[in-house]
Amino acid sequence: MLDWVKQLIDERRTRRKGGLYHKTQVLLAYNSNRIEGSRLTEEQTRYIFETRTIGFKEEEALPVDDIIETSNHFVAFDFLLDTLDAPLSDDILKTFHRLLKGIIAQ
Repeated sequence: MLDWVKQLIDERRTRRKGGLYHKTQVLLAYNSNRIEGSRLTEEQTRYIFETRTIGFKEEEALPVDDIIETSNHFVAFDFLLDTLDAPLSDDILKTFHRLLKGIIAQ
């Protein structure tokens, strides 16, 4: 296993803040959701990841779907780490789709 993959898995397990896993989760969710039209900022995405809450005080109201999709991306990335050694299959791709759409919870 590559060193950076081991680092991601270790940081996930230890819940390390500010490391590679933390940064990857936030940037991957932010950029992927942004492409899909999400109005969440990178800071709001980071806040959701770190606190599992929403509380954007003086900022405009955001669509619930944007918040749910962001949370689902965090779960999908963890699934990616859990299945890195498995061959890519239709089942894995379908599971990613269901996780991202919130059809199943991991």
